[in-house]
Amino acid sequence: MVPEDLEALALADSIGALDPDEQAELATRLAALSPEDQAAAARLYDTAMQLALSVDQVTPPPHLRARVLAAAGTPGRYTVHAGTADWFDTGLPGIRAKVLALDRVREQATLLIRAEPGAVYPAHTHHAPEECYVVRGSIVIDGRTLRAGDFHHADAHSDHGEITTVTGAEVLIVGAIEDYLPGY
Repeated sequence: MVPEDLEALALADSIGALDPDEQAELATRLAALSPEDQAAAARLYDTAMQLALSVDQVTPPPHLRARVLAAAGTPGRYTVHAGTADWFDTGLPGIRAKVLALDRVREQATLLIRAEPGAVYPAHTHHAPEECYVVRGSIVIDGRTLRAGDFHHADAHSDHGEITTVTGAEVLIVGAIEDYLPGY
């Protein structure tokens, strides 16, 4: 999968919006991708070019590029309401998740995970530090029961045995994207 920031650069390059230094950085990053991801990036270029050629060309005012780049660099914020954001099946029986945020720079995901009574999360190793806050229900980690309001931290490269729930649970997780969303 082509990283989101690289997709944005490729799209900007396809319409001539990058300066020579940015183009050189993009070329280096594209060359480091797998052949499949390079093909995906090439499809982005083709799609952007078809779109650009389908509209009348307009010369924007000189200050517009600076304004767009300044806005893109402005820290953002957003809200995820309870009724929005889709829950997805994790592939583990009785366990679903909802992505709340992805920080691709730090390669970190913030997720809500719902586990039905009796669900088991398999033993695993953390690729980065992980924060776990029990929102409702209870889970058992390392032989200890954590209930709503309890918090658990695991350092990078630490190992967990199975995590279980008898009652069902909802937990807030902040951890490595590759731990919870491999290939995302």
